[in-house]
Amino acid sequence: MSRWIRIRDARGRDARVRMESAHCRSRPSLQTPDGRGVEAARLIKAPMSRSYALLRHRCPDDTELAEMLIEEDPEIDFEAAGRRTGPTDRVLLDPDGNVLYAAAEAEVICDRDGVEMERRLPADTPANVDCDAPLVWTGRLLPRSEAARRFAFSRALQLRHVDGLTYDFLFGMARELDEADALVLVGAGPGGRDPVILERNGLPHRGFLEGRVDGERYLLVLHLTNLELAVPVEVTL
Repeated sequence: MSRWIRIRDARGRDARVRMESAHCRSRPSLQTPDGRGVEAARLIKAPMSRSYALLRHRCPDDTELAEMLIEEDPEIDFEAAGRRTGPTDRVLLDPDGNVLYAAAEAEVICDRDGVEMERRLPADTPANVDCDAPLVWTGRLLPRSEAARRFAFSRALQLRHVDGLTYDFLFGMARELDEADALVLVGAGPGGRDPVILERNGLPHRGFLEGRVDGERYLLVLHLTNLELAVPVEVTL
């Protein structure tokens, strides 16, 4: 899927270019040890009538429930378990297992122990990759090797030119980053301090631009991350 992005370079110029997912040219084929092909399949685990919640409702006592599981296997449907599902639709359920036809989203705030502190309506956050203010080249360079150790990148989007002027614009950015052998932090807002949000109410990410040049060809990729890796703290008992 291709979309527009407005971005600014190191000299303060900005342009509107195309952005799309980086495609993998070839994917390794998966095989079993005897050489047969592997395919993904969705199988039935258990019907709703044999869920843990209903079994617990039938047997509130732990000992009675354990004995029933051992003697009767009520959680297993031998006719349905392991069968292919075919086409399916995702549905929302209430705590009693009934289908919800209309649901309201809520933002739940929890503390570090997972205890709910607050429940509120989610804020409506617009995307900021294609608006009046472009993403800003902050000038904060990070060597490629250090970036690979510090961040877990969840997405990579390739920037493409749409005419000769934007080709020169993106080529110059890619060449500067390739010569520095580094990634540059880009962000929204004044000075690029705000995170990158791709779609409406999407997750905020840090954005890093990587550039490579081969003759007159270039590759300019926007790497996105919302997870910084850290060395575990040694605890002395």
